[in-house]
Amino acid sequence: MPLLAWADAAASVVFATGSPLVSGVDSVARPLLRGAELNAGDMINTADGQVQLRFADGASMSLKPATQFRIDAFRFVDRGNRASPGDGVVMSLIKGTLRTVSGLLGKEDHSQYKVGTSVATIGIRGTEYGATMDGSGLSVTTYRGRVEVCSEAGCQQIGPGETVWVYDRSAKPTLEPRTIGVPSLEMQPALPQAPAVNTPTPNMPSPSPNDLPGNRYQGPATYGK
Repeated sequence: MPLLAWADAAASVVFATGSPLVSGVDSVARPLLRGAELNAGDMINTADGQVQLRFADGASMSLKPATQFRIDAFRFVDRGNRASPGDGVVMSLIKGTLRTVSGLLGKEDHSQYKVGTSVATIGIRGTEYGATMDGSGLSVTTYRGRVEVCSEAGCQQIGPGETVWVYDRSAKPTLEPRTIGVPSLEMQPALPQAPAVNTPTPNMPSPSPNDLPGNRYQGPATYGK
């Protein structure tokens, strides 16, 4: 029987440029530096910089400038290169752009992985994808694998080279025809290593981490516009 190992942290910062900030459950913003560890409840504001994360399950994520992103809940027990029953991650893209390659969470049990936004949720089927949340809504593009985007009006699965748009939480996700057949793109290279220049800014809103009920996820919270 393999040894069980709890992840000490949800993710760590591989690279950081500019002046990104992070706030925890205490709502106090502090500089986000290379090598920092992130836990459930932490919210990142990339401000003028970019941040690349490595999650405990092997997932990688790049956050672009002007992005606000929160880790709502995280549980990972390594069972010899496999996630454990009851493991999972719930995250929120509040605004901005991310690109990610998924890890062990969600690889076998798709309900283990959710990213919430104000208009829809993102689920995976083992994948690489990018997402942008702005004033016009949510757009999600798949590069490898499959992604499922669900609003209150329904769900849409998209494969490599496809993009789906969600303009409102009550509108069904819309497939963008012109992206079909676009060749798969490689994950963007690691952000260049550079010392972060940190300028204090006002505190960010307090995060609202979702506790994991029992051993199963109930999905991410849906945030109002």
